[in-house]
Amino acid sequence: MSCLIRRVACVGVGLAVALASSAVLAADEKTSVTETDKLQFSQKEVQALMQELQERMFHLAELTKQVEPDNSTRLLLALKKAREQLIVEEMKEILEKLSTRDLSKASNDTKEVIAKLQELKNLLIATDLELQLQLERLRQLQAAIQQLDHAIKDEKKQQGDSAKMADLQKKGTDPKQQALDKAKQDQAANRKRTEGVGQIVKSLGQLEPALQSLTSGGQSMSSAEGSLGSGKPSDAEVQQGDAVKKLADARALLEKERQKVLQELEQQVRKVVIANLQEMLDRQTGIRKATQALSPRLATHREAVIQLQQLAPPEQRVATNCQQTLDLVNETEFSVALPPALETLQRNMLLVSGDLTGGRGDERVINTEIAIEADLKDLLDTFKETPSGTGQSGECQGCKGNLNKLLAELKVVRMMQLRVNKGTADADGEAHRVAAATAELPKDLREKIGKLRDGEASTRDAMERLHERFGK
Repeated sequence: MSCLIRRVACVGVGLAVALASSAVLAADEKTSVTETDKLQFSQKEVQALMQELQERMFHLAELTKQVEPDNSTRLLLALKKAREQLIVEEMKEILEKLSTRDLSKASNDTKEVIAKLQELKNLLIATDLELQLQLERLRQLQAAIQQLDHAIKDEKKQQGDSAKMADLQKKGTDPKQQALDKAKQDQAANRKRTEGVGQIVKSLGQLEPALQSLTSGGQSMSSAEGSLGSGKPSDAEVQQGDAVKKLADARALLEKERQKVLQELEQQVRKVVIANLQEMLDRQTGIRKATQALSPRLATHREAVIQLQQLAPPEQRVATNCQQTLDLVNETEFSVALPPALETLQRNMLLVSGDLTGGRGDERVINTEIAIEADLKDLLDTFKETPSGTGQSGECQGCKGNLNKLLAELKVVRMMQLRVNKGTADADGEAHRVAAATAELPKDLREKIGKLRDGEASTRDAMERLHERFGK
C-alpha cells in the first residue's frame, strides 16, 4: 500500500514538473503560435493526469478501507482537498487563457496550481497523519466560524431593517412591497448560508449541540421569511432576534471545539517545530561551511564563484522550510513570538540566497549565515529546554497558569530584541547590502522581502500580543 501511495504522490510531482515547464514558456512574451499549441497540448495532458489522479485516489481509498484505514483516510482527505481547491477547474481556466494567448495570466495561475499540487504531495507522503487530520478539522472549524460570523452580522442587520419597517406600521404607514420582498430574499440567502455551515458541522461529527442550534436558528429564519412574505415585519424582528441568539450559541460551541483542537495540536506542533528548526540548522550550517571554504578563492577562481552560486537553491529551500514552519505556527496559534522571529530568519535567508546568486561570499554574507545559525540554535534550545504543558503558575497572576509557555515566548522576544540592537550598528552598510542581494532574487521573492516587517516593529507587535494573551 505504501508503494501505491508513493506512486500517487509521484503523479502529483509529475504534474508539477509539467506545469512548471508550461509556466516558463508562458512567461516568454515571444512565444510563437507553434509553441503555444504545444503548450495547450501539454496542459490538456496535465489536466487529464489530474483527473486520473483523483479517480485513482478514490478507488484506492475504497479498496483499502478495511485493511489499511489510515491510508484510506489519507487518500480521501487528499481527494477532498483537491476537489475543494478546484484544481482541475483551475487547469481548465489555464487552458482557456492559453487559447486566447493570455500567457502572463496563465503563468501566474500555473504557479498557484503548482503550489496546490505540492500541498497534495506533502499530504500523501506525510508521516504524521494524525496531525494532518487535526489540522483539517481545525481548518473546517475556522471556515464554519467565519461563515457563521457573516451570518450573525447579516441577521442583525436584517433584524434592524425589520424593526424599521415594523415602526412604520405602528405609525400607520405600511412598508413598500418591494422592501418586504427584498428583505425576504435577503433572509432566504442568509438561511442558505447557515444551512451551509450546518453541512460543515455535520461532516465534522461529534458536534450535535452546535448542529441543533444551527438547525433551530435556520427554522427561526424560515419563520421570518414567512412573516416578511405576509407583511408582518414585527413578527420577523422577533424571529430574527431568536435566530441571532441560536447562531451565537452555535458559534460559542464551535469556538470551544476549536480551542480544544488547538490544545490537542500543541504537542504535535511542538515536535514538528523542533524537527524543522533542527533540519534548518543542519542545512544552514552546511551552506555556511561551504561558503567559508569558497570565500578565499572567489576573487581569483571563476569555478569557485560558480560553486558558490550553486549554494543559492539550497538556501532557498531552507527559507521554504522556514515559511512552512511559519504557516504551521500561525495556523495553530502555537506561539505569539515565534512567527516574527521566523519572518526575520526567512528574510535573512532570502538575502543570503540573493548574495550567493550574485557570487558574493564575503565576510558580511558569512556573518549573516552565522547569525542565522545562532538564531536557529537559540530557538531550538528554547523549545527543547522549556517543559511542555502549562506548568505551575506560582506567583504569575497574569500568565493564566501557563508560565512555561510565557517564559518561552519571552525568551524568543529577548532574542529578537538583541538581534535588532545588533543590526542597527551598521544601518547604512546593511541597506546597501540588502538592495544588492534583493536585486538578485526572482520577483516573487523580492516582493516577499518587501512585505516582511522590520525587526523593531515585529518585536513591539509580539510584546503587545503577549500582553493581550497573558496579561491583564
